[in-house]
Amino acid sequence: MTVAAPDPPAAPASSRFAARLGMITSGALVLRFAFTYFARGDQPLGVLTDNRWYFEAGRMLARGDGFGNPLIWYSQDFRYVPSAGHPPLYPMFLGLISFLGIDTPLGARLATALVGVATVVVLGLVARDLAGERAGLIAAGLAAVYPNLWINDGALLSETLYVLFIALFLLTTYRCWTKPTYGRVAIVSLVIALAVLTRSEALVLYPLCVVPLVLRARGVSWRGRWERLALAVVVAVAAIGPWVAYNNQPGRFERPVLIVAGSGIAMSYGNCDETYSGELLGFWAWQCGLGSLPGEEDETLIDAAARGQSFEYTKAHLGEQPKVLAARVGRLFHLYRPGQSIELDDRLERRGLWPSRLALAMYYPLTLLAIGGAVLLWRRKLPVSAYVAVTASVVMSAALTFGITRYRVGFDAAAVVLAAAAIDALVVRWRRRHAPASSSGSADTVARR
Repeated sequence: MTVAAPDPPAAPASSRFAARLGMITSGALVLRFAFTYFARGDQPLGVLTDNRWYFEAGRMLARGDGFGNPLIWYSQDFRYVPSAGHPPLYPMFLGLISFLGIDTPLGARLATALVGVATVVVLGLVARDLAGERAGLIAAGLAAVYPNLWINDGALLSETLYVLFIALFLLTTYRCWTKPTYGRVAIVSLVIALAVLTRSEALVLYPLCVVPLVLRARGVSWRGRWERLALAVVVAVAAIGPWVAYNNQPGRFERPVLIVAGSGIAMSYGNCDETYSGELLGFWAWQCGLGSLPGEEDETLIDAAARGQSFEYTKAHLGEQPKVLAARVGRLFHLYRPGQSIELDDRLERRGLWPSRLALAMYYPLTLLAIGGAVLLWRRKLPVSAYVAVTASVVMSAALTFGITRYRVGFDAAAVVLAAAAIDALVVRWRRRHAPASSSGSADTVARR
């Protein structure tokens, strides 16, 4: 198949493209607000849920109470206990919303849905840079209606904000590849840092993408490459460092904290008898998690104990690791027990049964198209390292903990862009095949419209 060349990278958007992207964005806003209001409007926060953790953490920040354990603060008359159970950006976003007077779960959900709408725009720009304006509109349209994106927008979880930063990561890495200036390298590093401060697994994007991107920069001397790499490190430290310094100040915790004090706790939920066989193989089980210690409230000590428990269980069951890891990754990509995973998403993750089924129906064809799109970009000699890095990050996250659908959200966003590139190429091929022989000389022009 002859592949049509994409439109020039990062060309100024035409007024027609901007208008159509605006229409798609408006549709995305209506869909997300309608789903959030009617399907999530009266959903309880629960008692010991991440939904409540984030919402109450935002209220704590709005009151000026700092980063404390919101579940203790909520249930024990505003008693403050330090917490680094999750990265800070999504609680800070909810804190700003609460400070502005939007202090209800529904209001916070609707505000988060606006972030999801912004993601639609960014994904459209990513695909436009890669494959032209038509591909950009296709990507925005897919992002607007893809349930695996809008389901998260009303859930009061960090995935919606995280996927916006992943979309910005895809956008800035491509533009940095086309012109690796110091400023663009700094922006890529800053975007990854913001993603890390939303979900900590984004930290692997630095070695998986930034290092090869900078060290293979075209038209740049080796000295310039090392200078750019040093700049990326400086930006990362400057952006992430204050959060690390805050958590490691004397008297806050007994053990050091890098990004979060909850990774070991997450691991404990996926390493036990219930998740190594039977119905929950590769998933998580509430009864397995070590989320507390008798008489202990320091999260770093609880997390260390949970990590130790997980490592001990893993070492005692090394022979089962291939099976368990395959099940976790299989659940992540809906290749293992997809029907049951959908039911668990509804029952334990509270994603809703009909939205989850709709998401599954769209997931398979979109992912197949995304694979085709990745091959297409590779054949066009365009960079795919950012997409590989995002995929690797979600695989690593699931392999270390458990396989649940929302952990895949970074991949879902990347898949939208790749699928749009594939659909655009199919449109080009169809138009060329059906173009009249007399107008074959203008086929390229027709295909690019």
